[in-house]
Amino acid sequence: MMDTLAGRAAARAEALAEETIALTRALVRANTVNPYSGDPTRGNEGNGQAIIEPILRDLGARIERFDCPPDVYAQAGVLGPKGREFAGRPNVQADLRFGGGGPRALLQAHMDTVGTSDMTIDPFSAEVRDGRIRGRGASDCKGGIAATLTALRVLREFAGSLRGSVLFQSVVDEECNGGGAGAMACCLRGLQADFGIVTDGFGPLITRGYSGVLTVELRVPGVSGHAAWPLGVSAIEKALVVKEALDQFKRDREGSRRFAQVNLGIFRAGIHPAIIPGEALLALNLSYPMEDARAARAAGAGFGGGPIRAEFEQRIRAREAADPFLAAHPSAITWVKDLIPFETPAEHPLVTGLAETHRRILGRDPEVTVSGAWSDASYLPRLCGIPTVVYGAGTPGKAHSHDEYAEVSRIVDTSKVLAAYLCERLGA
Repeated sequence: MMDTLAGRAAARAEALAEETIALTRALVRANTVNPYSGDPTRGNEGNGQAIIEPILRDLGARIERFDCPPDVYAQAGVLGPKGREFAGRPNVQADLRFGGGGPRALLQAHMDTVGTSDMTIDPFSAEVRDGRIRGRGASDCKGGIAATLTALRVLREFAGSLRGSVLFQSVVDEECNGGGAGAMACCLRGLQADFGIVTDGFGPLITRGYSGVLTVELRVPGVSGHAAWPLGVSAIEKALVVKEALDQFKRDREGSRRFAQVNLGIFRAGIHPAIIPGEALLALNLSYPMEDARAARAAGAGFGGGPIRAEFEQRIRAREAADPFLAAHPSAITWVKDLIPFETPAEHPLVTGLAETHRRILGRDPEVTVSGAWSDASYLPRLCGIPTVVYGAGTPGKAHSHDEYAEVSRIVDTSKVLAAYLCERLGA
């Protein structure tokens, strides 16, 4: 195996393991917490982009930096969060070209992370202990970015044996209720490639599809007043009425299909024990599988979660109608986002080919799966027609966690397989 181009590429990536881990640690130390995380450690994706840009330039890549347009969601026809500022939060794109002809590969990952306020370790220490790199973003997905850059370094060293090109993109605003604005902005620039690999998520394993996700906010009214006088209406008590409908909706959705999780993530009300709360906020994520999006399109409701939104609102209004106060003062329902799913067929050559390379390089069969989470990889097939898989380097269960870490071995293995597969696809 090592006498083949792919085998030599994997061996070279393994020899660069120390540099790969050093880069991962440098990225973890950089505060790229999404500015909309809601916690005081907010950062900027530019802090991480400044680390990788000179590396990419040294590889001979043509570099572009660009912010997302303010109306990125409207341009793409996607329901996304409103009021986000993208100025000064650059996406970085690097174009590496080899011999004439040959395929064009797209590699992509997001630079932003979730917040750090709930972490029980130093979020930016990047400490290495027991074969693990600790810190925010280590698993999601700075280890994947470092593995990708190592693969690109290997490709540059083997450039004389390659043809085609590779486009690498480090994008912004995937996390913290973001709608993948950076990935979407890349698509809107006329993105073209023969295949795409996104190094997000955990691995190394092949995720060939992700669910869609809806986010909705409900503001349930009450009537504020002094707690000693029974003249007000508690928004908490009325929110519990609304929650009865939410709970039944959750039971019905999760009991009828896979990848249809309903998560009440925020329930907030009240400002003081002596004041009757005048408003309660409930915010939920509703996942939905590919079959729901296809059914919506077949029904003329567009590709996405439109019918789910309609059913959700009907359930809420029906329960409110049975409560005299809520019947006269219904909650305000705001749909924050509707982010589409994607699924690449298991028999697609990208899936089977990457699986075969994984098998030969690592000596074991890869797990090939569809995930109930969401990824901004979803836009590449839908908006650009690019067959896509996700092949990450993170540790299962550690993304977004209070003690996030990534295992060194996973990051290095991901770099080896990526380098080998790309050399196979681009090999002259």
